[in-house]
Amino acid sequence: MAEQIEKTGKARIVKPFSCLTTVAIIGLLYMAGCSGDNKAGQSGQKQATPSAGQTEAANPNVQKVEITEADYEMSNIPFDLNGKPVEIAGIRFTPASQWTDFGPSGMRQASYAYGPLEGDKDSATVAVFYFGKDQGGTIEANLERWIKQFTLPGGGDPHTATIQHTLTVDEMNVHVLTLMGTYHASMGGPMSGNQEAKDNYRMAAMVVEAPGGNVFFKLTGPDYTAKIMIEAYVSMIRAIKRVA
Repeated sequence: MAEQIEKTGKARIVKPFSCLTTVAIIGLLYMAGCSGDNKAGQSGQKQATPSAGQTEAANPNVQKVEITEADYEMSNIPFDLNGKPVEIAGIRFTPASQWTDFGPSGMRQASYAYGPLEGDKDSATVAVFYFGKDQGGTIEANLERWIKQFTLPGGGDPHTATIQHTLTVDEMNVHVLTLMGTYHASMGGPMSGNQEAKDNYRMAAMVVEAPGGNVFFKLTGPDYTAKIMIEAYVSMIRAIKRVA
């Protein structure tokens, strides 16, 4: 699938699609790092086709890609959004009951794990961060920091494998970023400076512009387990509601 997108050495920004279905968004997230491996086939993945026309973004370092088809056949691995609801920053979200809920810890307002599945050594995880209204840095700065936690084979620029787009959930903007490569995971806490390189890792980050400030959701994990966790993850994000 990645071969279908012209390799220009620039990041790919998908034009806003607030009307994309949940299944289409999942398919769109899978565009990053897609390959023809057996695990991808087991998850029911189909190709997402960008349009031939591509429009330069205002920022010369990025490129917009208009998606005309982002179809995905859901796996047969069940999930339900019946976990413990969380309310922060004026929104409520409910995780999948199949995830292990570790609750809040440090800077994390919520933390979840799933798997590992089918030969993956690690679980996939979702971390939720909220720093307060107008705190924690800009959306762009945080997404840029997360992109730089990845490298590509041969030392390639991770921006060239990044796909971004926006959607609307309950009248709130949600910024979506997906990337696949070698993830340099922090070991011993973010201030330790210790990292472990994890190959064939996938990230799906979402930032919700909530009434009380930005809420940052970050899913990372080994390719196949992350792909399956993404199915419930996207559904959870699409079901977010404002609260009084």
